[in-house]
Amino acid sequence: MNKKLNTSIDDCLKNEDVIRVANKAASSFSSSLSRDEMQTCILSALWKAKSKYIEGSKCKFTSYVHRGVVFECLTQRKFNLAKTNQLNFNVPDKKDDLERIDMLDEIQQCDDPELIYDRFYNNMTIKEIAESRGVCGETIRIRLKKNLKKLRHSMVN
Repeated sequence: MNKKLNTSIDDCLKNEDVIRVANKAASSFSSSLSRDEMQTCILSALWKAKSKYIEGSKCKFTSYVHRGVVFECLTQRKFNLAKTNQLNFNVPDKKDDLERIDMLDEIQQCDDPELIYDRFYNNMTIKEIAESRGVCGETIRIRLKKNLKKLRHSMVN
């Protein structure tokens, strides 16, 4: 049976692989976030990964942390842009990033954002997701349909 990760945040911070992956993920935002903001994103992602990661899943803990750091950094960057009112400007080379940030923000509003991420970002099949979560494929299909319906509704309104 799958169970939650049984380590402390201190253990995660002492693990060289975890820190290397987290720093690598955050470093891609070095031009738009300060060092303190990146560290805050790393700590937040580690905290969330530690509390949500399930041992025995097909996804490695380091991959889970990487994805979390990217989400946290994108959220922080969106907050910074909104704070400085730069979201109203049309900057061509940043357009795709802003759309990605908005999409990730919308996905986070879903009941199960990890499901959407696994299905469409990691290109996992419904069967693969079901196996990694220890449920049947029909359960994943229903959850996916429910989350996509909510996502479509939030993007239209």
